[in-house]
Amino acid sequence: MATQATPRITRAPHPTKSRADAKHDSQAVVTGWASELSGRILPYGSNTDDFIDALLPCSTPYRPMSDLSAAFTAYKPAPGKEIREYPHLCRGLKAIVEPFPSSIKPEFAVTHLTKLSFPFDAFVKHHHQTSPDISVSFPGKSIRPIDWQSIAMVIEVKAEEKDDPFPRRGLKNVRTVEQLAKNARNLMLAHGFLAAYVVGIYGNSVRIARFDHTCALVSKAFNLKVGGAKTLQKFFWHFAHPMVGNTVVGADPTVTPLDAGSQEWVKSELRKANARNWPRHMSELRKGRRVEVYDEKTGRCVPYLLYHVVDVNGRLFSRATMVWRAIEDTRIWRDGRLVANPACTTVAKPRILKEAWRQLIRTAEAQFYHRLNEKIPEERRYGLPKMVCGGDIGVFEYRWWKDSQKCSPRRKRGRRISGPPGRVHSAVPSPLLFSSMGSSTSPPAAGVSLSSDYIPQEGFPLPHPLHQTYSWRLVYGNEYVHRERSHMRMVIDDVGRPLTEFVSTREMVRAMRDAIKGHELAWKDAKLLHRDVSVGNILIADNPEGNDFIGFIHDFDYSSMEDDGIPDECDGGPAKSASAIDLAQAYEIPEDLARKKEHTGTFYFMAIEILTEPGVIHDAHHDLESFYWVLIWVFVRHTNHGDYRGKGLCDAIFKFGSDESSADAKSGWLERARFNVPGNKPLTYLLEELTALVLYHIPTRRRDARRTLLTYESVLEVFDKALAMDGWPENDWRPCELFKTDGRTGIAPILATVPDEAAYSNDGSVFYKNPVQVLLTATGTRPPKPKVVLPPPPRTAPQLRGPMTRSRARAKRAIAAVMEEDEQDDCSSRSLLVTSVQPKGSKKPRRE
Repeated sequence: MATQATPRITRAPHPTKSRADAKHDSQAVVTGWASELSGRILPYGSNTDDFIDALLPCSTPYRPMSDLSAAFTAYKPAPGKEIREYPHLCRGLKAIVEPFPSSIKPEFAVTHLTKLSFPFDAFVKHHHQTSPDISVSFPGKSIRPIDWQSIAMVIEVKAEEKDDPFPRRGLKNVRTVEQLAKNARNLMLAHGFLAAYVVGIYGNSVRIARFDHTCALVSKAFNLKVGGAKTLQKFFWHFAHPMVGNTVVGADPTVTPLDAGSQEWVKSELRKANARNWPRHMSELRKGRRVEVYDEKTGRCVPYLLYHVVDVNGRLFSRATMVWRAIEDTRIWRDGRLVANPACTTVAKPRILKEAWRQLIRTAEAQFYHRLNEKIPEERRYGLPKMVCGGDIGVFEYRWWKDSQKCSPRRKRGRRISGPPGRVHSAVPSPLLFSSMGSSTSPPAAGVSLSSDYIPQEGFPLPHPLHQTYSWRLVYGNEYVHRERSHMRMVIDDVGRPLTEFVSTREMVRAMRDAIKGHELAWKDAKLLHRDVSVGNILIADNPEGNDFIGFIHDFDYSSMEDDGIPDECDGGPAKSASAIDLAQAYEIPEDLARKKEHTGTFYFMAIEILTEPGVIHDAHHDLESFYWVLIWVFVRHTNHGDYRGKGLCDAIFKFGSDESSADAKSGWLERARFNVPGNKPLTYLLEELTALVLYHIPTRRRDARRTLLTYESVLEVFDKALAMDGWPENDWRPCELFKTDGRTGIAPILATVPDEAAYSNDGSVFYKNPVQVLLTATGTRPPKPKVVLPPPPRTAPQLRGPMTRSRARAKRAIAAVMEEDEQDDCSSRSLLVTSVQPKGSKKPRRE
């Protein structure tokens, strides 16, 4: 049985119930973003030069160009004249980049009247539009058409210096920062950025902010007209000269947009494979990507082409999970371009690629799949997906970076890794330095021997890892490593569609039954408890003829494993990340604490006891209750439920607000629910019987009541009897009427923490068996690390002082408190900046 208690911490993200929840001024949006930003905006750098040098390492040193004193003379900000000054500000920005070579010169456009929707069309209804004041193109690229695919950075403008939100309190200032945060979120999702840079201009005062998936670092304010033009010029120069990759600082060097040739190749391969509904998945192909998937078991990187977004987590400071349909890129590099491999005769198979940013104190999801593979033989596997390849690319980089810190003589940090001499951005990585890599089916290059613990010989060319956040450590040191996140990618063999896209209710019910069987198999055979059963984590298999099951449960990154003597390495895969090991050793944190850091689960589907009982141990019966709430969610939104409340039924059962109000609404539903689904007796029977089981399962204080916990046997018996009945209707799926647009409301989260093309070439994206070139295409010399005056730790987070000065129990309480603050969901209007730089001689942190 489960042995780990679930702390009473805030709810996790969940799907949006209706269009009203996505409006800019809705309570859900305002509360969500206020909670999202609270305590996660950190000042960094004693001056702006320090900020730029440390956070935007540059491959080509910046040197001041021309006289910039008159660049912003025409810009005269004043109250009520903000919009009138946009063109003058834009002309000033163009003037400071005019000396840049045309290949790296960005374009600027006034876009305050341009409504930009969420980057992916299928999820637009869950997020409101934004209108950045000024948008910035990629270096050397056009900003037309104006959409997120052509925008690399945004600038938000306010009329007066007093509008600078960072040192001030209040909801108005929170909403000002919210503008920057939403733009950063959209940039990161649209391009797969590892970090996004945005600029805020408040009268003549300017700040630069760097957002990643754990927090934002904000520069000191500087005056636009007193040296500020030079500072901005330096910033744009650094932004356009990354030490790795070929686009901008913050871009992922393992990601490239799909050019026209790659788009056509994807269509051709899917056509050959006769993939299910593949033409439907081509609507946003231009937004697809080519990514390298680091496989931790082999040490290799395998290229995949991502062509259709299945799910996306819209939170900024979060796991930021994205789920794609993808196929392996089996092409080879020839004469400077990717071409079909004549030796490859296999047909591309559509798969699911998932990427997310896990908390370092959580077990990597790949380890759960290793456990499933180790404990469940292939012939017994049912209702569970299978991982093809994948791992934590952040852990790989961390090992490489840590190894480089030893400064071994064989490692030459800062050397040019690839590209012709004199070229800032390498057009074609040199095959002379690193062996070229094809797909996972191609033979290894001669002389290349890789393994799970592989570390490149070349020194890591950056001051800090790219795919593992480092922001908290930069500001507060290694004592805050537990707040960081690490980037992971996994490829899953089974492809499915959302549960809410069923054809008939019988198909939906059977898919849920199969997912419950998979859940049972994982728990009983592998001692792996899912702990986040939701409508988004149950899929209907696209090709069920290859399996005995048509539905399966996936997304195990909130799961827990019991220690039953399995060795540290499961089926050859590393069991723990280096960061997690370092963290546990440094603070004497027991493993069970690292597994239970927050109130796990998706809010609307949480079991009533999880919502109402602090410290309750999350067990299998709680997940079984979550399956029931998933069924009810789909029932009230996508069937002819026949209830007199109509559209209001969903809101009556699934309440937004506190845990208590949600639990009360669910309990009331169980007491009073009556079912008579028109023309569907089997579904009526299933709902009546399951509701009775759940009613007697929930905790109660009535003396005459006897609680009977849900079991796999009791739940599956009801499902099996219902599926065996006659009278199931055909094609009875109904669109959700709570949204005016697409009626498929399956798994698109979310609003902040609301209870929870330009086509570019493939330059720089050669296949490599050696992950060095895949991850980093370095040029130039690493700038020296600046001396930074660091602010003290925030008041809201206890300061850890290492294992020698804290007891184990105290360390446990400190980490748990930090995690509670990290996921807090209140709408306080405290200062967004955690703290300012501590004045010399001051005993207490001072807020700006």
